[in-house]
Amino acid sequence: MSLEVVIRGIEREVSNDSIREPTADYAVDGLTPRLVLYPRDVNELSVMMRHISNNRLRVIPMVNKTKLFLGNIPKAYDVALDLGRVHGIVDYDPEEMVGNFGVSASFSQVRAILSRVNRRLPIDPPLSGRSSIGGIFSCNLFGPMAYTFMNTRDLTLRVRVVMPDGTIVKWGTGMIKDVAGYNIKRLFIGSCGSLGVIYEVTTRIAAMPEVIAVARLDRELDLLVTRRLKPYGAIVINGTMYLRFEGVKEEVEYRLGKLSEVARYEVLYGNEAEDVWYRVTSMDEIFNNDLVIKVVAPPARLNEALGLLGHGYLVKMPMIGEAYLTPSTPLTPGRLGEIRDGVARLGGYLVVFKAPPEFKRGIDVWGVRDNLDLMGGIKSVFDPLGIMSSGRFVGGL
Repeated sequence: MSLEVVIRGIEREVSNDSIREPTADYAVDGLTPRLVLYPRDVNELSVMMRHISNNRLRVIPMVNKTKLFLGNIPKAYDVALDLGRVHGIVDYDPEEMVGNFGVSASFSQVRAILSRVNRRLPIDPPLSGRSSIGGIFSCNLFGPMAYTFMNTRDLTLRVRVVMPDGTIVKWGTGMIKDVAGYNIKRLFIGSCGSLGVIYEVTTRIAAMPEVIAVARLDRELDLLVTRRLKPYGAIVINGTMYLRFEGVKEEVEYRLGKLSEVARYEVLYGNEAEDVWYRVTSMDEIFNNDLVIKVVAPPARLNEALGLLGHGYLVKMPMIGEAYLTPSTPLTPGRLGEIRDGVARLGGYLVVFKAPPEFKRGIDVWGVRDNLDLMGGIKSVFDPLGIMSSGRFVGGL
């Protein structure tokens, strides 16, 4: 069926401004879609997915388009599904410590609204200043506070999803006492839009502490020393270390006193500390580079894993065993494979988080080799036609 016929079919069921001409903003790895769909609400999103599925078009969902670099080169790309206005709800129950967030709500907006009731969504993911809730949760992005509060997937209680055939479903209970049985919602968090379109997430939220302090050090502390100080998170940007402390005033001051015994530091408090923390954990500067590598390893072996790579710009989260870096020397696919093998021997893995298309060709950016049959089986159940983010996920799924 021609694209014109598909467009006419969709036009009969959606608003006039929900179909757009493709522009360079929607390009993924040099590929431009044939069509841009811009649903006004969840019902329009459902209608669009039904038409996309019936015509076996390949679709990539997105919101702010800040992470389109993540993933393998698409096998095909017919439709850009722009979710920028589909569902921007920010709702919460401050007593039950639960929040409901729409896919198109920005992370900054969620932070601002929750702060009015002395609550927060306790994650600090990369690119948080530019990201939507949809982008963060679909990619399971998180930062150094995961050491204390767990990662984005762990905080999720329920997801609402439009499936590839247009069916609207929910997975999970939306309650702190979570699902008993198959925890299907966890499959969608981190699937990067390869199973269906998340349009709302329900998560745990946390209270704002009495005191927040961020200490800045000119050097990185040893991992064991850092752990003994009991910060809520630690991040190192090109050798400069930031430690986050929070709680009642007496506890924070006690921790800072312990820190003064091992290092000199500068400290910020309150809103100024929060602003600095979210600026450094957003890591915007590193993503201005063409090639960004993510390394994950057991915390005690992270430095050893990083030693396998020559690196320029380096962001390290030592307490959770993660780092983002730009290689300081040219990296070939063959050399990448050797480094991956070395990181795997240390109990970790390496992801090519961002790269130009010419580098991505011929490699799997995710580097996952185990359980591909299982992942392929999951993909075939939820997306049997293979229309969602075709080829972009693990193993080219």
